[in-house]
Amino acid sequence: MKIQIIHRACGGTEFLPQPSRLHLGAQNAEGVDRLQFQLPESWADCAIALYLRRSDGTQLAPVPLDGDACVTVDRRLTGCTGGQWMLAAVSGSGYTAYTRPGRYDTYATLPTDGGSEDLPPTLYEQFVARVLESASTAATAAQSASASAERCTSSAAQAQTAARQASTSSTAAAGCASRAEAAAARAEELAPADGQVLSVNGKSGVVVLRAQDVGALPRPAQPAAGSLLRVLSVNPDTGALLTDTTPPPDLTPYVRSSTLPDAKTPGPVRIDPQYGVAVREDATLTLVPASAEQLDSMTDGFAPLTPALLPYGVKKALTTASTAAGWTGAEKTAALRTLGADLTAYYTRLEADAKFGTPYTLPPATADQLGGVKVGDYLDIAADGTLSGKTLYDTIAASVAVKSEARLVWNTHVTSPNKFTTWDVQIPGNVDKICITKGKYNSYGNNTEKSIARGGTTTYDCDINFTITFQTNGILHVVSPYKTVFPLELWIDGYHYPTLADLLTQVTAVESSVTDLQVALCELYEEKEEN
Repeated sequence: MKIQIIHRACGGTEFLPQPSRLHLGAQNAEGVDRLQFQLPESWADCAIALYLRRSDGTQLAPVPLDGDACVTVDRRLTGCTGGQWMLAAVSGSGYTAYTRPGRYDTYATLPTDGGSEDLPPTLYEQFVARVLESASTAATAAQSASASAERCTSSAAQAQTAARQASTSSTAAAGCASRAEAAAARAEELAPADGQVLSVNGKSGVVVLRAQDVGALPRPAQPAAGSLLRVLSVNPDTGALLTDTTPPPDLTPYVRSSTLPDAKTPGPVRIDPQYGVAVREDATLTLVPASAEQLDSMTDGFAPLTPALLPYGVKKALTTASTAAGWTGAEKTAALRTLGADLTAYYTRLEADAKFGTPYTLPPATADQLGGVKVGDYLDIAADGTLSGKTLYDTIAASVAVKSEARLVWNTHVTSPNKFTTWDVQIPGNVDKICITKGKYNSYGNNTEKSIARGGTTTYDCDINFTITFQTNGILHVVSPYKTVFPLELWIDGYHYPTLADLLTQVTAVESSVTDLQVALCELYEEKEEN
């Protein structure tokens, strides 16, 4: 007799036997039937026992299941007219689960005659029941002892870990105490004998006084706006700075100009031939490349500058200004590199504006103005800028497919393996929708129709709630909540939505048939006229 234990979670986890009521045959029968239980996967590592309570209230000792999850029906179950039964699952990790109690019954038999030299049947039954009860109690005690041993082992490991952590914490606490004592000793040494000092000259903590803190040196000179602050010397012991202010360099001697005519530039201009700068009256700059003599006189410090674009007069002014500011060595090179790069970029932008004018920004196109456009819906653009309307064609085809009627193009009948949790069925590529017209499982039939579009999912209740997904790759994926015992049978119809190309092909075929019919009628008419 096969009994399935169903794992169900609805508000709380429960285990339901199916069937829950067992008919165990004749009263006092023994060894005729066996109860075979199909257990959930979560009970794989558990010890399972069958609990019995007779209709008169007698509670029998637990009956452990054998290695095949079976129990032989004997007089412990058939010794009375009926009662209740329940399975219990216990694991060493503290997991305990019970099924819902079910019922069992037996039918009464006629009295039988015949002597026996053995013990009377009543005493024999009591003896067997007592022996079995003792064996079951011993087995349960052994399982409990094993679980207790595992828990004790885990507790011992946890105790060892806690001891190691306590030892580590004790060592760390000792180190912190030592550091605290050392800090207290240092604070006591620094504290003055006559009282506590809160701050010195606005400074707190360990105060180190400099020459400027006590007024031994004057404050650095305050530079005027636009002047440069030059550091003359630094005292390595006190950190005092000896500074001086330097006014900004006067670049007037390097901007000599004269008014000369220029045939290439209309209007009056001011040209400085020595420094290669031409300035028109409208403030437009024209940069003239430096001569070979000017380039030869450049020093290595000006290497980052672009000689062909930066006027020689500006470079010479930079050299004079850096010398006046007291820059030397790497400091001079770094400053000239930064300033020269900024000036080069500025003059390059001025030259570009003089040649090409203000950069142009393409405005968006409107109904009254020409301009740029963007590719929107229903259009595609290639890498070379070519526009095409195939997206519009695809959209029309998809719209026709949605609004057209589905056509039956395929059907089949499939059967799953006996035991499965997942099962796949390959569906042809031209099928857009399937319809399950009938299902059969465990001798239970289901004629409820279920339609699933490609990419959709549904639940099909055929004695068990199977989850069925029609994947986009054409595979019908069936999932069972647990491993089944019996195969599942499905009757499937496949439907296809005609696309625009299909409809055009059909129209072309119809037109060809009409043309053939017209030709046949003409030939028939000519034959009639000849006769």
